[in-house]
Amino acid sequence: MSTTTPLVVRASGGARGRGRQYGAAAADRIQLSLESYERVYARFADMPWEAATALAETFVPVVERFDADYLEEMQGIAEGAGVAFTDILALNLRTEILFSGKARKLAADGGRTPAECTSFCDLRGPEPIVGQNWDWIPFSHGTVVVLETEPTNGPRWVSVVEAGLLAKFGMNSAGLTVLTNALVTSLDVGAPGMPYHLLLRALLETESVDAAEDMLMSVDRSSSANYLIVGDGRAVDAETRPGSASDISWRAVGPGGYLVHANHFDSDDSAFASSATDHGPKVMPDTLFRRERAIAMAELMPRPSVAGWHEVLSDHENYPDALCCHPNPEEHELEQGSTVASAVIEPQRRTMHLVLGHPCAVPRVSYDYTEFFAGKS
Repeated sequence: MSTTTPLVVRASGGARGRGRQYGAAAADRIQLSLESYERVYARFADMPWEAATALAETFVPVVERFDADYLEEMQGIAEGAGVAFTDILALNLRTEILFSGKARKLAADGGRTPAECTSFCDLRGPEPIVGQNWDWIPFSHGTVVVLETEPTNGPRWVSVVEAGLLAKFGMNSAGLTVLTNALVTSLDVGAPGMPYHLLLRALLETESVDAAEDMLMSVDRSSSANYLIVGDGRAVDAETRPGSASDISWRAVGPGGYLVHANHFDSDDSAFASSATDHGPKVMPDTLFRRERAIAMAELMPRPSVAGWHEVLSDHENYPDALCCHPNPEEHELEQGSTVASAVIEPQRRTMHLVLGHPCAVPRVSYDYTEFFAGKS
């Protein structure tokens, strides 16, 4: 499946104004997101839209305590797109809404969710090469936005997002790259805490790996997730469960090493094993294969390169549930998976090689953010 024409949105200034610029530029895609997630929440969480927005509103006090500007920005997005604030809030809490509802039932009855992500960092060469595939429901091919942000304070950043969300994966002008994988455990019950996608945004606003670690440890999180953070010539991987600092499993990746992550916990953490059940391999059964396949291909790579990792992310072994994921026509349209975006990033060169669509078929577009990050745009 090819994607629609890439939409690049550049937003600057204060939170409310940036939100309005983003919302106005992406209004059609935000409307498609809303229409699609109304169906998704009903199918996977047994939740009508009114119930989803009501659940999302219970997170407002938590978000306000962390950074009230996030609420201001979502209000601005709503104003720019001509929709309700609670609609934008419910989009940004899609993980919490989905996994607080149907995910627990899926784990119990052996069902599955749509495909998710495969991320990597490779520090074996002279410069880091990092990236990921983002796999999700096929409607998302029409909702992708490349969001370039010039805030009043803090680093500039770019993120590949679903229309209406504050962030997903990306990089910033401080040289930090943030990659991610959804995880799901028996502890994911939708209890109010900092939402997954808002934490991705907060990470993109930090200026070092140390600052990113401190931020993750400073908050109570609502959802399980993996955060792969690269900067300063090193990387850390944080497998997180709902909870606080003690509910994070850390791994460091130094020069000469690499790491591949999918949608299950793979660190050796006895504390996790005693406190929760990892539902990833059950509800996203291709996760184990994707990680093993990517590692096998990485081991055969003569030297780390953009082309080499693009080949990994384009791989079709185990088709259609491959690293490059394609919709399975035998599944319901909302249960199909598809690689919506694929990125190979060279952080030191401030360059993102991005495919919006399947990397096996859609040409890469290279975005050089050197001047943008230097404030010359």
